Amino acid sequence: MTATSATPRIRRRFAGLVATVLAAALGGVAVAPQPAAAWPWEPAVTLNGKVGCNYATTNTVTWAWVEATNGEHGWATLSGSGMTRPYYFDFYNVGTGGTTVTFKWGCSTDGEHSTTFGLNRPSTGKTATRNICYWSPCSL
Repeated sequence: MTATSATPRIRRRFAGLVATVLAAALGGVAVAPQPAAAWPWEPAVTLNGKVGCNYATTNTVTWAWVEATNGEHGWATLSGSGMTRPYYFDFYNVGTGGTTVTFKWGCSTDGEHSTTFGLNRPSTGKTATRNICYWSPCSL
């Protein structure tokens, strides 16, 4: 065996040794993914849940409007159709002390309804769930 033929093998072994030492020094080769978490400075919150009308299956949810004391407002996105519908609305500026939300929705038979509640930044993630129905549980 000549010095020239041994050189690539020595380089591979040396590279493997360097990689092992670096991995040990840096605490491991791979870092496990961390779950999404809310940060104190993150003002974005997605409000979601179910909204419902009562009395009859023909009394369907037709629209939903969300407005907050922080000035954010708009139409909630509704999914599906029927007496109970999933909804969501994205807020982008919920303060550290939270905000008050007025949620209005329309029902095909008995008209407009409204409720008001507090919304705070969640301690984990960016989603806050609030079901808005006259009965419990708020089912689909």
